[in-house]
Amino acid sequence: MYYKNQTFLVVGLQKSGYSASKLLIEKGATVYVYDSRKTESVENNKQELISLGAKDVINLDGIEDICNVLVLSPGVPIDSELVVRFKKCKKRVLGELELGTMQFTTPIIAVTGTNGKTTVSTVLHKALNEAGIKTELAGNVGVSVTSKIEDIKNADAVVLEVSSYQLESTYAFIPHVSVVLNLTPDHLDRHYTFENYALVKSKIVIPQKESEFAVLNYDDETVKTFAELSPANKVWFSCREKVDGTYIENGYVYFKEEKLFELNSGSLKNVYCVQNLLAIVAVLKIMGVENEKILSSLDGFTGVSHRREEVCVKNGITFINDSKSTNPASAISAINSLEYPTVLILGGYDKGLDYTELFVAIKSSDKIKSVVVTGKSAFNMLSCAEKENVNVTYASDFTGAVTLAYKLATSGDCVLLSPATSSFDEFDDFEKRGERFSEIAKSI
Repeated sequence: MYYKNQTFLVVGLQKSGYSASKLLIEKGATVYVYDSRKTESVENNKQELISLGAKDVINLDGIEDICNVLVLSPGVPIDSELVVRFKKCKKRVLGELELGTMQFTTPIIAVTGTNGKTTVSTVLHKALNEAGIKTELAGNVGVSVTSKIEDIKNADAVVLEVSSYQLESTYAFIPHVSVVLNLTPDHLDRHYTFENYALVKSKIVIPQKESEFAVLNYDDETVKTFAELSPANKVWFSCREKVDGTYIENGYVYFKEEKLFELNSGSLKNVYCVQNLLAIVAVLKIMGVENEKILSSLDGFTGVSHRREEVCVKNGITFINDSKSTNPASAISAINSLEYPTVLILGGYDKGLDYTELFVAIKSSDKIKSVVVTGKSAFNMLSCAEKENVNVTYASDFTGAVTLAYKLATSGDCVLLSPATSSFDEFDDFEKRGERFSEIAKSI
């Protein structure tokens, strides 16, 4: 694309939209910027972009007649009225992810799935660098692709965590290695049905060619169907069966019949689940990393922020931040890993999900002693809790929820924030929610 004769409209001015706008301005494009939100961070970003030459859009009426390319931040749905108008005019619509990946030829390892994306992406980034493969990390981990272009150009590989929001607006995004970890219902407020959600996720494998690799979860029936959609080389991982890829046999991890290491070696528990571990090993083997370096990099992994992260201990009560738990399956995983009596904090933005299985898991757990719900999803959760005869306590705001959870706990207990939904009712993102949880806990 020749940028100097194009006029762009960038919608959404948080991290992704801000960095996309800066990139386009640097390339000499005419850039219009818009965000309906009036938060401090959005206004600060907008003013900086205007100082660099961007044009502020107050009213979107007729903007499709002025701009010939629309660039979307992940938060803007592909079926929004503005996108429909641009498409009717046969104007190009790009997501920030695709705009970024158009700028380099560095091989891409793209990781998606409902749960485990950040852990797997972070471990791969660490392991590849330790193996001497210079690798950058970007995407849904909180680092926009367009902010890392020069670093990525100078790297041997880039690991991108990719969400359904990002994949929704891709058309020619082709990773060298795609990884699909798992799929459970999520973001139904945006994708409407699980089938639509899965269709969006499949866009990570569909454009791949015969020279690329698709690392797929053999144990997930939906992910399994993705193999039929792509000509890429299929590398499976399974916790249950011997597959053409990574699997478990007699307590050892294997890759294509090669015994690698014992499953319980070192601190592998920090990868959180065997599924993540097997996916990571498959990618590292594809990338030619030696077995010893695979094990040493996994053994040295200490976890990621906001994912079952110990914050502090107050009066014998341990506060655990799992703010990255943004769907029921993630919260269920956290519940199943509990070792101590726990007061659980749930709730946030209402994504229209069914929380029945979550409360079934809570009811069957011998570690959950109390549950506190808050946020816009609270009443949906209360309804599901009532059906399963699970007693819960409602808190009107997040601060009250954390304070109440502490009062319900006693020495030797945990207070676990594992919300099972996203944060957008009260916070910009799950990081801000986790940071607020940590602040409250430490101030007690």
